[in-house]
Amino acid sequence: MNSFLILIHRIQILNTSISMNLSDMSDSLTTLTKLIVLFCNIAFWLVVITVGYNFFLMICGIPNNKKIELISKTEVKPQTRFAILISARNEEIVIPYLIRSLKVMDYPKELFDIFVIADNCSDQTAAVAKAEGAKVCSRNDETRATKGYALNWFFSHNLKQLLVKYDHCVIFDADNLVDPNFLKVMDRHIQTGETFLAGYMDCKSPEKSVIASANALFYLNRSRFLHQARNNLGLPLASVSGTGFSFDLKLIKDTGWDTQTLTEDVEFTMQMILKDQKPVYIKEAIFYDEPTSEFMPMIRQRFRWGMGSVQTMRLMTGKLFRYALNYNHKAFDAFWFLAQIPFFFVSALLSIVKMLILLPTYVDNQAWFARDLIVPIVAYMATVLSLILLVKLENKNLKQYFKGIVAYPFLGIVWAGLQMAAIFCKDATWHPIAHTQGVELEHLTK
Repeated sequence: MNSFLILIHRIQILNTSISMNLSDMSDSLTTLTKLIVLFCNIAFWLVVITVGYNFFLMICGIPNNKKIELISKTEVKPQTRFAILISARNEEIVIPYLIRSLKVMDYPKELFDIFVIADNCSDQTAAVAKAEGAKVCSRNDETRATKGYALNWFFSHNLKQLLVKYDHCVIFDADNLVDPNFLKVMDRHIQTGETFLAGYMDCKSPEKSVIASANALFYLNRSRFLHQARNNLGLPLASVSGTGFSFDLKLIKDTGWDTQTLTEDVEFTMQMILKDQKPVYIKEAIFYDEPTSEFMPMIRQRFRWGMGSVQTMRLMTGKLFRYALNYNHKAFDAFWFLAQIPFFFVSALLSIVKMLILLPTYVDNQAWFARDLIVPIVAYMATVLSLILLVKLENKNLKQYFKGIVAYPFLGIVWAGLQMAAIFCKDATWHPIAHTQGVELEHLTK
């Protein structure tokens, strides 16, 4: 009997202990939930501040820069000697059109030469480029098959000779076409002391598809609301956009071209900012790029950009923060350009967690759900209106870009998702984008 009573007593103690533990677990879960919601709310307001900063940049990008316009239009005797460099991989279809557009530029022929890196080509790129009059250097190294490595290879073999004969190097992609006044305008700004300049990227065929139109809008948005805004604020550009940029060869005299990431343009820009250089945007130096027009190539391209951005972020954010803190406060903008990548990822993750936590509340109180649904609707409408403003400011045909405007916010979510996925990916393979159709400049501009 005593044994039975002792057993009952122990069971009662166990039940009490379990109840207390469950109560503690419940309290801990409640505390954790409150902390998550708190962090979500903090992240939300930080996102609001960041969006506010980007909105501020957009407003600052609206006015034209009169000072730069005046320099672009002021006639001077051409002086700058340019080495034009094109890195091409299996681009036999489009590269002759680019070279022909370069050869007819309104600039003294003795002041520029065209160089082509035939990088791991299995087609007739080298032969076609040579037939068009370019100086061709062929490279084969499948283990390092990226544009950054190709540039590194070229400069490691040719920089000393280039420094003797040329002042600036201009880099183009093989699918570009170049306005006749490009070098003339760049020269005018170089003669005022500029050392690192980015041209205006327009697009060949934005009407080709919805994706082409959206990508063209992305380039226009970057030029107007990011590049021009930073010009107007006196800030260095955060990226020279991979093509159509010119830099003083003396800037790499000691280091050569030394980039490691898939977005060599962003990395190179950050390197120059750390050397106290100020990349500037020259709207009147126009060139044309072929926007990706199909879904899967777009996915591969955006993922590559995402991978490169993450690589550059890991490599440069610490250096930029210390430089901005100790030497040049304007570099904080470049620091944030990279640092916002993990910030937005964490914010998005916390928002998803918060939504899951509050899901029962949404089920019970649909008014709350409707209230929170207002935010993405307003964001969509604001994006559409800003893109309409962008098209008008750039004097483009709204009808030509309309489908892209409608689709842009949705594709933007896809692009952001690819950027977030790139944080966890270790595959740094560079996948080229195939260009299957060329066009002469005079046909493009009609």
